[in-house]
Amino acid sequence: MHQNQGGRVFGKHLDNYVDKALKDTKDKRNGIVDEMGGKENAINDAVSTRDGLLKFDSPQQVLHYQQEIYEFLHQREQESSGSKLSIDQRKINEKMRNTTIRFVIKQAKMYNLKSETLFQTVDLIDQSIHHINPEAERLELIAITCLFIATKYEEIYPPPLGALLRGTELRVREVIEMEKEILYKLNFNVISDNTLIWLQLIGELLGCNKRYLDLIKQRSMYLAELSLSNDRFLSMKKSTIALTIFLAVEMQFGYQKTQFQWDRLSQHSKPCKDSKPLRLFAYCLKN
Repeated sequence: MHQNQGGRVFGKHLDNYVDKALKDTKDKRNGIVDEMGGKENAINDAVSTRDGLLKFDSPQQVLHYQQEIYEFLHQREQESSGSKLSIDQRKINEKMRNTTIRFVIKQAKMYNLKSETLFQTVDLIDQSIHHINPEAERLELIAITCLFIATKYEEIYPPPLGALLRGTELRVREVIEMEKEILYKLNFNVISDNTLIWLQLIGELLGCNKRYLDLIKQRSMYLAELSLSNDRFLSMKKSTIALTIFLAVEMQFGYQKTQFQWDRLSQHSKPCKDSKPLRLFAYCLKN
């Protein structure tokens, strides 16, 4: 197994390496170890205090610009509403796509990747299917390549390509060639306003009952991941998916526990309670 000093470790014995990393940094001042065992002191110190509290004057929090970011993303979403992704008239059907997304979700959990990486990967896969219209046998290659691209962009310590290829018959050269094709088709624009971005932004604007913050986040992320592998949400606006998720959580817990302030959303209104996506989310939360 390949191991980088102070970096991340990938494999079945991840927990043992995490324990070792914790032990190694015990006597080091300001030694902060993240959930994967990697030391990211510079980033953590910029965002958090020694007590783990957020620094509200940190530029990473961009609290003063949330409303402007919200309005900008809404305008960009409105301008791109005519180019919705779809797998209609494509060689890849819904079952193939959903199976591939579930595979990517397992890969992300295996390597303990960030949620940002997972959502970015799925969006890249959907765009690749839309623009390339690949044969079914190339879908695995596209999925691994999109995961490779997303990890390089989102992760501080991305897993090596060789690790991503374990259990497959794909070669490194195939992934590199597919990476070139995808980047050219997307004009090197690999960043998108995916569901997670909208979920985080709208969540900050709505606010919530801090007492139930962790539970609200847990349920919201569960529904967001659920939407990734369900083609019913493919043609929906990402902001609409995020809004529907928060409404489903509010319906489950009640307003007293959530205390969402819907009037803070200047560009959106509260979703309709009769929508099919909302009924699906509500059903999933009950079961």
